[in-house]
Amino acid sequence: MLTICGLKKSYTGLKIFEKIDLEIPKKSIVTLTGKNGIGKTTLLNILGGISEFEGDVLLNEISLKYHFKDYLKLTWLISNDPFLYDYLTVSEMIDFIALLSNNNTCLTTAYKDNMIEYLELTRYKSVFIKNLSLGTKQKLSFIIGFLNNPKLVLIDEPFVNFDKTSMHRILDFIQDYVSQTESIVIFSTHSENKKINNIVTHNIHIHGSDEICFREVSYSI
Repeated sequence: MLTICGLKKSYTGLKIFEKIDLEIPKKSIVTLTGKNGIGKTTLLNILGGISEFEGDVLLNEISLKYHFKDYLKLTWLISNDPFLYDYLTVSEMIDFIALLSNNNTCLTTAYKDNMIEYLELTRYKSVFIKNLSLGTKQKLSFIIGFLNNPKLVLIDEPFVNFDKTSMHRILDFIQDYVSQTESIVIFSTHSENKKINNIVTHNIHIHGSDEICFREVSYSI
């Protein structure tokens, strides 16, 4: 479960969020919606541990504020401008993150090979990242994001650089992943794509600094 407790955020006196309290159950796929500039990316950055805030966030009862490292071990943030090393290849970048995370080599190789094939990146395995399109970089970031089996995955506008086929493949993967691991995936989106609506379990809609609507939708994993 993800619990947000009295979360407040402001920039130079401007209130972004004023006392958010939410509980998101495990095994949830959550869309984060609201107009541009309302704070969707800010909220994802807070939950991902890269933006300061008042209050606390608990993931499976682990506090972001008081047990920061333990919280981050369970969390991964995929931004819409991913940080990747230009002079590593696709395959090398995945291996590098796995090495930093002390992942099992055999499991990493199997996951990497399966996901590269699934997302149709086989011909890019040995291509330097600097030569990839934005959509291909986003696919790579997606593969890396799920490498460590996080319990909370946060994705900022994941589908803006994807074609319809790629988007549907990723949505199918998210649905299977959440079902198998009982994790939580939260992603911001403006898309009204029917496929998204068919797999989402909850929605967070930001109206303003002190008005956030959290609701369960009809789909259940």
